[in-house]
Amino acid sequence: MQNYTRQSAYDLREILARDKDFVKAVIKAKPTYLGDAVPVSGNGDVTNDKIFSP
Repeated sequence: MQNYTRQSAYDLREILARDKDFVKAVIKAKPTYLGDAVPVSGNGDVTNDKIFSP
């Protein structure tokens, strides 16, 4: 088994991240969105940034 020098710090970070996510799930925090909703139906052209021309 290898010895990772910062493994304890990584483990602590993961524990804190899981605790934060658990609390957010329990209190049902409103999600933040970066833009308008994009429908999942269709061909996906709505998400293209520019017109593709071969």
